[in-house]
Amino acid sequence: MLRIWKETSGATSSHPDANLKCDMNQDTQSCEAGGDQPGLNNSALAPLATDGVVLNRAMLQDPSESLTSKPVLCVSDSRPLEAVILYDALLPNAESRLMEALHEIDPEESSFTNTFRAARYALVEVGLCASDLVWRRAIREYAANRNDDDDPNFEIANKIRDLVKNWVFAMPNLSLSSRGFNVTPKFVQLIHVLKSCGAYGDKFCGIVLVQRSEVATIMVDIMRTMIDELAFIRPYALTNELLVTDGHEQRELLHNFTNGKFNLLILIKNLEDIDLPRANVFIRYNLFESQLSYAFACAHTMVPNGHLIHMAEKGNDLHRRILQEYSGPAVDDKWIEVVSQGGNSSIPSCPLKETGNPYRSDEETASKPEISIGDSVNGGRLFEDDALLAVFRIATSLQRSITTPSLHPLFVVHPIPIPSMGGVQQFVCTVTLPPGLPLQTIQGPPRLTPTHARRSGAYQFCLQLFELSGLDHRLIYTPRRSDENPYANPSLLKSDLVSGNSCYMRKRPDFWVNSLQNSKERLFPVVVSVGSPEGPSEPYAPIIILTRQPLPHLEPFKLFFYGVFATVKNARGPAVIFDGERLNDLHSYTLRICRTIANKAFVCSMEKMTYFIAPLLPSQAKDVSWSKLIDLHDAIDWQAVARANSNYITRFSSDSLRDPSEFDDAVVQDRLVEFTRRCYVVRLRPDLSPMSKPPDSPREMEYANILEYCRARRKGFQSLQDNNQPLIEVSKAATVLNRLNPVHKPSIETNKTGPKYLIPELCGKCTIPASIYRTALLLPSITRRIDDFLIVKELNAQFFANMILEQHLLSAVFAPSATFETDYERLELLGDSFLKYFSSVYVFVFNPALSEGALHKARQHIISNKVLTQCALSIGLPAYIQGKTFSYKLWQPPNFTVQDLSLQHLGRSNDLTSSSGNGGMAVDTMTQTPVDDINTSTMHSTSQSKMKHKTPDDNITQWLGDKTIADVAEAIIGAAYLSGGRDVALRVIKALRLPVANVEQWEDFRQKALAPPSDVTPRLRGGTLSAVEGIIGASFKYPHLLSQALTHGSIHGYENTCYERLEFLGDAVLDFLVVRHVFSRDDHMSPGAMTLLKSAMVSNSALAAVCVRTGLHAYLLYESYALGNSIQSYAEQLETRRQEEHQKAVRDGRPPGQYWLDMEPPKILSDVVESIIGALYISDGFTSDGVELMFKTILEPFYDQHVTIKTLSHHPTKILFEIMQTQGCQQFSIEKQKLGETDGTRCDVIVHDIILASATESTGYIAGRMASTAALDALEGDPSFMAHNCSCRNRTHFGKKDYKNRLEKMLADLEEGQSATTEEDHNDAMEVN
Repeated sequence: MLRIWKETSGATSSHPDANLKCDMNQDTQSCEAGGDQPGLNNSALAPLATDGVVLNRAMLQDPSESLTSKPVLCVSDSRPLEAVILYDALLPNAESRLMEALHEIDPEESSFTNTFRAARYALVEVGLCASDLVWRRAIREYAANRNDDDDPNFEIANKIRDLVKNWVFAMPNLSLSSRGFNVTPKFVQLIHVLKSCGAYGDKFCGIVLVQRSEVATIMVDIMRTMIDELAFIRPYALTNELLVTDGHEQRELLHNFTNGKFNLLILIKNLEDIDLPRANVFIRYNLFESQLSYAFACAHTMVPNGHLIHMAEKGNDLHRRILQEYSGPAVDDKWIEVVSQGGNSSIPSCPLKETGNPYRSDEETASKPEISIGDSVNGGRLFEDDALLAVFRIATSLQRSITTPSLHPLFVVHPIPIPSMGGVQQFVCTVTLPPGLPLQTIQGPPRLTPTHARRSGAYQFCLQLFELSGLDHRLIYTPRRSDENPYANPSLLKSDLVSGNSCYMRKRPDFWVNSLQNSKERLFPVVVSVGSPEGPSEPYAPIIILTRQPLPHLEPFKLFFYGVFATVKNARGPAVIFDGERLNDLHSYTLRICRTIANKAFVCSMEKMTYFIAPLLPSQAKDVSWSKLIDLHDAIDWQAVARANSNYITRFSSDSLRDPSEFDDAVVQDRLVEFTRRCYVVRLRPDLSPMSKPPDSPREMEYANILEYCRARRKGFQSLQDNNQPLIEVSKAATVLNRLNPVHKPSIETNKTGPKYLIPELCGKCTIPASIYRTALLLPSITRRIDDFLIVKELNAQFFANMILEQHLLSAVFAPSATFETDYERLELLGDSFLKYFSSVYVFVFNPALSEGALHKARQHIISNKVLTQCALSIGLPAYIQGKTFSYKLWQPPNFTVQDLSLQHLGRSNDLTSSSGNGGMAVDTMTQTPVDDINTSTMHSTSQSKMKHKTPDDNITQWLGDKTIADVAEAIIGAAYLSGGRDVALRVIKALRLPVANVEQWEDFRQKALAPPSDVTPRLRGGTLSAVEGIIGASFKYPHLLSQALTHGSIHGYENTCYERLEFLGDAVLDFLVVRHVFSRDDHMSPGAMTLLKSAMVSNSALAAVCVRTGLHAYLLYESYALGNSIQSYAEQLETRRQEEHQKAVRDGRPPGQYWLDMEPPKILSDVVESIIGALYISDGFTSDGVELMFKTILEPFYDQHVTIKTLSHHPTKILFEIMQTQGCQQFSIEKQKLGETDGTRCDVIVHDIILASATESTGYIAGRMASTAALDALEGDPSFMAHNCSCRNRTHFGKKDYKNRLEKMLADLEEGQSATTEEDHNDAMEVN
């Protein structure tokens, strides 16, 4: 329990029901077992107590008694006694008169820019007095370091200097009732606490932790003026980095603090790891989302009766969450022990929760030294003083992942022997991490202080890990994007009034731009390997992608090849240094690869090339694990690079025409130009010659032999040198395709017949081997997927603090129109239900007087598509959405341009040496431009005409509808819930800027909720409580809530406390429980089927059937005779229907279906199920423990028996059609075939020419039902079937009327010839609504 000091003992409420405010101090929240599926609660943290005590300034006056008799946050030998000081929220403060006058001189803040910012920050933290004093100090420093030549705003600066120099500064006034009050309530409380420490006398030593150096400095200035209040205080501001790096400065500080020259240190966050003497009192003036910061604070007060004081704003939910998650019991004692020993102990296996935020201002970051580790994914930088936290985070992650924890100390600092003559004491730090990384131990450089040695050792470890491509980019804090970024509030490029879609810019990854700012010679390799979908006869060789900055970790992904897929794996290697010659080789080889696969005249300078391609030596290609990637410089096949760079093809010599090895792993082309079609060599055919006429080659059928075909069709051809040379059997080489689309179909073959056999003498051999060529053809799809991963990592870091698992976020940003392997639809359904659940709880808690109808309206202001779209636009979300299919024809590596061949002078060159004696092929070796081919101009003009229809701009823009944007926002919320439960989803909702204030965590609902008192609800009948609890399997902590849940509005006097509000809340809770149940029960069920199931489960008819079946209706409280008769009549009819349905199910050999359909139940029956859920949810303190028990006890068994895909309707054909309709599939049918008089009828369910299921029965109707049932089973067993085989969603959709007509026609066709149709079958063939 946490002890809280505040000026008043408790807050009062004007609400009439405030006397029954829910007791939010009880720890009723449970932590569910870990697993893939988070629970509804998903919180392991004990709630923060709010029982306050009046601040007694004499409480610290007797240190011997201190606070041990009062409740504290944690009692432990390794912790000080803790308390929280509450202060009033700061009212919006106008600028001081000085600031107003300064703005008149310099409204644009062009001079003293940093001082303007510092003054504003001091205003918020300390008050008006501090804001003015910042200027006084700044002008003094300006006068001491003045250099007019360097100040472009000299005149403005002079005016400001004169104004401040002659200003009359007010002294601090701490009287809240005074008109001259000029400090913040927060600072007042700090002074009160310090005054309470006067009883320590000369033994007092304290530390105040603040975030910014400006605040520390001004606090000291103000405290030194308060001689009357703080006569015993001798403050000193610790803001200088020299205290870390300079041994003399640090020793002098320690001496002065120990001897009492200073007894209060104002410490900034950036220096909290400095070695200091222990203090009696440590005050956290600012709170930080860092458990390590809390551990440092505890370590600094490890003395008898030491006190740790947290300052928190009254009613501030963020401060409450920080205290709950980042301090107290949430932090293991072992972490305090670790930091108190300077890291010279083993790392505990318990978690360490950190955001990684260094809490630096932009000015502080800009003033940092240039030496840092850059993160190209998000543009962040890791400095030396950030490395300590990074190493702690790495170590704890490794320690938790290994079976036997490492016992070796993390940091070991030891002194270096001092030289005999005038030496200075230095220290080195050895850093040792648990196993699991390519680097485990390093020794840092010598430093003058132990603190600096630890920092330097940690930084060297991070740097070496970075060089090995092993540093996780998430360890580097991502600076938040400002609202001025080009993707926030995007302006529409175009808008289509008919479709309602708008055109938005599509974001490119920042990684490639950021990486160009780094070293040219050092490259980071990633070995990419692809499985062989066509089998071992057509291998895909691994290739190396070399980037200027290390790519982050990339999960394996799939590429699709017409019904099969291959997995792309990658292995990152350590940095490799290349000299200028080798860099030129890599540059030329990359151009060769890109020009060859795209058949475009790509050009790009080496300085602008973001990545390079290299082949791997065949001997190295078999094993691309990390251990084999230590030195990839020598693993590159430099001979293959040289061959490719010399020319794009070589000619076959007369000596090699009969050598089979010359044609192994070869790609050939029969046109001697750079940009043309190519073929794979299948084998050399010594049994065939140019004089042959192969019967399996239709291209030459009209000619006597292949030689005659060449004479007739090849321009300028006269004869061969060798008419008896063997032929090459070839197969058409594929072109670049979209391998990311699971349903991508092969291109339609033209009537033009391709070659089957080629004459070697007339061919050129591509200088890129076939195995490399095949892999290179996948580069557009591979690099596009890498871009997708990078975009998701950016989005996750920029807006969601890396809280969302990337595989979920990747699916969330892909629209179905992108035809990716997965899309947002399932996550959107989950996120939509969670948002409804969250917003219902939110409006319920914060609007205790609103009726059910008003609550619905209030909820719409949060969850409507319009609101979601506006919020998504405000953060620039559309730029991250992937809404269009990968345009592989427009693929272009970053900074590459297409050379205009028509502008070149096509002159001959002798740089290419032909190995054939039959004339050389002239090529410009700089541009590799062909000069002697008759088709050059034709190809160029053709490609130009094609590009008229699509421009590269199509690749960076996309059309999105408002609903798509809203759906992605909901899908992201669903992804957040799957990643970390409800609290993570709540934070993502806030990150999306939805209009929800005054809530930071789910616990806040319990803190702020009001419930009606027990005397305003009717009394329950005897035995009702125990009976209902027995039915639902859960207990009520507040029975009067059950009374409200059972009360109908017909009872006179209780109209305002009937079940309506609880029904509103319970409806949302049940909706989410049902969606989560369906989502987890069928991991890959299609969104359409999920929607059908969810609608059936939460329908009024289904819930009414549950109510009657369980007997809950017998305990309703109402005063309406007609209502009672209606309930009784419905219950009797429903029971009759149930028995009949079970008998039919047994007879038909099927599960019992929805026997409650076609009956209109009294609405009270479904409402009461939802209201009981709402009452139970509130009774349990807004946790789901009770409602989940109720769901598992009565709802889940009912659903599993009666509401499945097979039982949604008696006729499975209708359900099959509804699923196809939701998928947008247009190519499906049920084909009926009469087999014979005695053999019955066969029905096939056909989807995109694939027989999904078949059945043969005596009649077509029965066969159709059985085939449809089998098809539903097949779809349930292979949920990805539709995604891999149906692409109709991208075409024109059928309307509901079209589907209805098709269904009616098909059902009629199946029933045709049925001699006797039972009444059951007539009911089964109902119309599609």
